[in-house]
Amino acid sequence: MRAVQIDRFGGPEVMSVNPEAPMPSPAAGEVLVRVLAAGTNPLDYKIRDGSSGIAKKLTPEDFPLTLGREACGVVEALGEGVTEFEVGETVFGMPALTHPAGCYAEYAALPIDCLARVPEGGDPVVFGGTGLVLSTAITAAIDQGKVQAGEKVLVHGGTGGVGQLVIQLCRRAGAEVWAVASTPNQDRLAELGAHPIDYRTQNFAEVSPKMDLIIDGNYFGTFEPSLDHLVPGGRIVVLPSLADLTPAKERGIEAHIPVFPPMPRRLEEYAPAIASGEIQVEVAKVFGLEDAAEAHRILETGHSRGKVILQP
Repeated sequence: MRAVQIDRFGGPEVMSVNPEAPMPSPAAGEVLVRVLAAGTNPLDYKIRDGSSGIAKKLTPEDFPLTLGREACGVVEALGEGVTEFEVGETVFGMPALTHPAGCYAEYAALPIDCLARVPEGGDPVVFGGTGLVLSTAITAAIDQGKVQAGEKVLVHGGTGGVGQLVIQLCRRAGAEVWAVASTPNQDRLAELGAHPIDYRTQNFAEVSPKMDLIIDGNYFGTFEPSLDHLVPGGRIVVLPSLADLTPAKERGIEAHIPVFPPMPRRLEEYAPAIASGEIQVEVAKVFGLEDAAEAHRILETGHSRGKVILQP
């Protein structure tokens, strides 16, 4: 099968399509998925360049390494003991970080405990980029952020893949949301129901009230100023996994970094709203596997709006 692999850590140029990558075989508790679409995420390029915690645990025996942490596809074969799914069903999700995943490929063997069904009529391209961002948004806004009706919420990075879902989940919970993005993305923030803030021309602390909850998708340059923009008892959730929460903890501020197990039943709960467009997962660009390096270059700018998707 064709798969995007790396044989060493480095920049986007170390990625290449191997047309003869071995077909995965589903182990017990797994299914073989024919990938229709795979989402790209910052975690992917941090594995590729060696900077993530996952990358630091890899050994020479793990190379060549197939990248990709989330996908949507059709179940083609069942591993031993699998009765929860049937061949032909369309599924989506992301495995635990301890699983190799390997979704930038024509096929991937994925554990059933990470997979949810795609509702009839759901767009595979959209669901290919939903598993990781929706899991992150649920954890950040609901589980750790504990968003409540009537609260004020600020979202840094409001038009990123996670940020857009965070805005929508907070709005559905009854919160009033302010969100920060660049000048070209102000209209999108308003479409999602947030008060838009342009970081290029405005200081968020001067144009919005103090917040009950801040969800910070940027961290660099925004984290510490955000601590001063919380009401007493306010909370902050920071998305970059390597963020240092010490400044918040030293001040007695509740702070979190989203860490979550696979949550297929909760993904399935939200899937009908995504399929109908009630909850929007914006797809920015769709590339073939051969253009995976360009997808990573876009991700690494930090300014991609919505999701960048690969299609085998």
